[in-house]
Amino acid sequence: MKVLLATDGSKYAEEAAWLLAHLPHSEKLELTVLFISNIPKLRGSIEAAEIQSRLELADKQKAALVMANLSNLFEGANATLDMVIEEGHVGTKIIGKAETQKSDLIVLGALGHSLFERMFGSTSDFVATHAKCSVLIVRPTGLRLAKRPIDVCVGFDSNDSSSTIFDQLSQFGWGANTKFEIASVVSMPFNFSDIPFENYIEEIVAIRKQELERAANLFREISPIVETHVIEANHIGDGLVQFAKKKRSDILVVGDTGGGLLSTFLLGSTSKYVLRNAECSVWIARPS
Repeated sequence: MKVLLATDGSKYAEEAAWLLAHLPHSEKLELTVLFISNIPKLRGSIEAAEIQSRLELADKQKAALVMANLSNLFEGANATLDMVIEEGHVGTKIIGKAETQKSDLIVLGALGHSLFERMFGSTSDFVATHAKCSVLIVRPTGLRLAKRPIDVCVGFDSNDSSSTIFDQLSQFGWGANTKFEIASVVSMPFNFSDIPFENYIEEIVAIRKQELERAANLFREISPIVETHVIEANHIGDGLVQFAKKKRSDILVVGDTGGGLLSTFLLGSTSKYVLRNAECSVWIARPS
């Protein structure tokens, strides 16, 4: 499995690296660590050139320290590490590198949950939106300090993306104590007529429960602790986000079968809503 780990040496990037290192994998991990230098170019005077030189040296030293720390973190793992340093726009460089090396998964840390980020996006938002492969955006949930089993919430929608999610998650050895919450949201229609939607909702819920149980049987091949949930909500993305928050999930996994121009600009998509609003890490699974 080819994984691209983007890092700037921050605590958010460190959290992402830690989570990746603690997801045991059944096959060898080809890990590329991408450190992107975004130092402004100073031109003109001799003093500016000297400052530029010191900044570049400090950045190289930081990159070396990051690589040393990651080497220690993945010591003993079935993985190969390759360090790459590039300059330029962070999001664009991550996308370009992932496409060049045909990555299966991009992993990076999320900076936070500010109103500015939610309105205008961030590097993690840019990467998750434009990447052709799967993306794991890591947010701290206390898992690292608590040393407890991981809790994974899987958004189930009964289409091809659900099989994509299972195929990707099955490549990791989650352990017998990992809990999988498979949740499916039944979107409640706004009823402006006399049509009795309640009867249809009951039928849909019954069908969805059957589909979830079949999915649960698959996921029990990964972990014996699997629970299924049917959620009734007006908005699918918000239903998943609120459920993951209630369950204190560490990772919320959703599928994305798009990738074309339309999906890139479809700001109301479930995956984008989840990415921007979930308090836990978000794994967007795309077909390889």
